[in-house]
Amino acid sequence: MILVQNLRRLLNGSKCLIGLSVLVWLVACTPKVRVLRAPGSKEPTQKTETPTEKEDAVAKPAGKEAVDFNQIALLLPFELNKANQHAPSAVDIKRSALALDFYQGFKVGLDVLSAEGANFKLNVLDTRDDAGENARIAKLEEVREAALVVGPVYPKEIQVFGFNAQLDQTLQISPLAASMPSEFNFSNLVTMTAPLPVHVRALATHIAGQYKQGDVVIFYQTPDEASKQLLTPLRTELRKLKNGHIQVVEVEDEDGLGSRVHLGGKNLIVLATTNKYEISPILAQLQRLQEELSYDIQLFGHPSWSKLGFDADDGLAAFDTRITTSYYIDKNAADVRRFDQQYRNEFGIAPTEFAYKGYDAAYYFGSLLVKYGPDYRSHLEETAYRGLHNTFKWEYNAAWGYVNNAISILQYGSGGFRPIN
Repeated sequence: MILVQNLRRLLNGSKCLIGLSVLVWLVACTPKVRVLRAPGSKEPTQKTETPTEKEDAVAKPAGKEAVDFNQIALLLPFELNKANQHAPSAVDIKRSALALDFYQGFKVGLDVLSAEGANFKLNVLDTRDDAGENARIAKLEEVREAALVVGPVYPKEIQVFGFNAQLDQTLQISPLAASMPSEFNFSNLVTMTAPLPVHVRALATHIAGQYKQGDVVIFYQTPDEASKQLLTPLRTELRKLKNGHIQVVEVEDEDGLGSRVHLGGKNLIVLATTNKYEISPILAQLQRLQEELSYDIQLFGHPSWSKLGFDADDGLAAFDTRITTSYYIDKNAADVRRFDQQYRNEFGIAPTEFAYKGYDAAYYFGSLLVKYGPDYRSHLEETAYRGLHNTFKWEYNAAWGYVNNAISILQYGSGGFRPIN
């Protein structure tokens, strides 16, 4: 049974906007799950629980009487204080879109667990993307009594909320920010989006695996910040591998590239700019070097390249171009198609990236809460997850909490980037 209070208003025939104060009560409890996967990829074994077993599953530990281990607080920047509550405009909807999409995906994730017999109470709070509001929310009963806090999403909100909330053993999930968790230093923080240093380590390991004697790694330096942030630590990581025997050279322009490529082995070129106008002429030069002069070239790019909209004319496929990623959506997978249909049926629109992220967060952490109750935190590192969008593999640091270290390698082909591992 699901009770929804002041939940949403239909806009323009399809888009929903959540009301200013949202309190969602989801009633239910889930079967025991050992290996967590998105529903459809592997069905868990159902188990019917007696009322006594259900009460035991949510029992409060000594000294934490205020915590309800069925209760989740979801903190998202709807910014409804800026919206016209009687006739929301297109601007109002756009402002709330990220938060709304994540919430709707989160709700579907809890609905799936509810259908399996789960029991949750979800409090949805509007952080307004405002530091003062986050400080206020941090003191609310809905937060103090929550067993799990998901959000806020923006770095400044995470910092202010975490400082004021004093959550102790309750986990605070950072669902979207790719910031280094050392910026916050909260031991209970869970960073879902792998930060750049995790990508750097994975890329260095992959390049080292491709590298053979006679090859050369070429860093193509561009003046933008994205290039500097990736290439500087990547050089450091590569030095640690293969006993420092990986040859790395740096170039800054076409002349430099033309003078440093060689025919005696493979040229592993790392281009880390995210400026499409910078990338295009460099790709054209690489095509000439490979097609006209027979240089063997493999290209590695920035994680953000998956969103830059390359096409066949850019020539990425010819270089077996690879990037790192912490997420991937396989639109042909049965569980993804099932979610897409359920989402369209309920909300009348196609899910976005943020809806998938919301679903994976709800299903993963909701399953842990049901399975382990008060002890759910201690099982994060041992419980990996491959979902619709995210893969989770946690590494714990006593200073800044749990960081997702699950990175995949994508290779460009057939009009897009696809996993190779």
